[in-house]
Amino acid sequence: MSSADSREHKRLANFLAGALSGLTTTLVLQPLDVVKTRMQQTMLFSKTVGLLDEERIHFDPSRAQVRKPPIRPGKALRAARSVVEESGLLGLWRGTTPTILRNMMGVGVYFVALNQIATHLRGSDPELAPQYALLAGATARSVSATLLCPLTVIKARFEAAGPCEYRHVLDALYKIARYEGIRGLFSGLLPTVLRDAPYSALYVFIYLRTRDRAQELAPHTNSMIISFASGFVGGGLSTLLTQPQDVVKTRMQLARHVAADRDQYATVRMAIRRIWREEGIFGFFRGAAPRILKRCLGSAITWMIYEEVVGMMDKLLGAKITTPTRPSSTLGVTADTKARHASSRQTATAVVGTPSASQR
Repeated sequence: MSSADSREHKRLANFLAGALSGLTTTLVLQPLDVVKTRMQQTMLFSKTVGLLDEERIHFDPSRAQVRKPPIRPGKALRAARSVVEESGLLGLWRGTTPTILRNMMGVGVYFVALNQIATHLRGSDPELAPQYALLAGATARSVSATLLCPLTVIKARFEAAGPCEYRHVLDALYKIARYEGIRGLFSGLLPTVLRDAPYSALYVFIYLRTRDRAQELAPHTNSMIISFASGFVGGGLSTLLTQPQDVVKTRMQLARHVAADRDQYATVRMAIRRIWREEGIFGFFRGAAPRILKRCLGSAITWMIYEEVVGMMDKLLGAKITTPTRPSSTLGVTADTKARHASSRQTATAVVGTPSASQR
């Protein structure tokens, strides 16, 4: 197999594996996103921003302001049950269309930006230094988050409780642009960037420290078990540390930014002050349980499918692309291709986290 064929083979295999794993993860885990959004959309918040149907729901302000730890399985189960009671079982998949659109476009924007930034930072060096890799990843995430913020807003509003005021994605885009303008389409952008950009750095740092410590304490334990456990810890803690940004983002995106004088969530500062005053520190961690579960399960499902599809594509494409001088390559993947895929996956883990992590 020639060098050019090997590179083309690698690109195609990685593209198909990433696309399939990302799509599967989105479809399987969308209910957790809906539950997370519902947990962050408290009745007190809905009352504040005018989203509560007061003719149908009795609102008790004294009960709404009781400050209890939000990371409890019971709350997530009650939120899921309320979604099913309100919209049926399919209600757990509300917002799937904008989620898929955002992920599909987001992966393309992210990797194009990542490639351009990495090329610029690398210069004449053959390899990109680790600190520059993290910088490139964070910057590419910020670019992707900025360009796709309108879809993120639409996704959150489709997932929210109550009758959906939008018929489809284009209708939502038109109505938000018409009645709320740029402020509505890009609401929650700053907390989104502050959530997504640090996540990879936190994940890699916690993962490596946990893995090294685990290897010291249990040197004879299977390396796959240590890697899985370290990834679970890294994903969970990184998600928990960026949960306040996610809550602020959701609140700003669900609020309607029509009348400036009555906009209670117009800026990040206003949102933070209101959450703190009404709900205390626990308010910044609402929806943490389903979000942590989604991150951890998403990473496991994504990489499992990704690895399997890459291996399958290796066999299929390796058998079709043959060269007379290298007959052994027809039996499967060459050592060069395996090395390229291993290098690609290691780089992706350090910079991206998972193939679709930038769109969580």
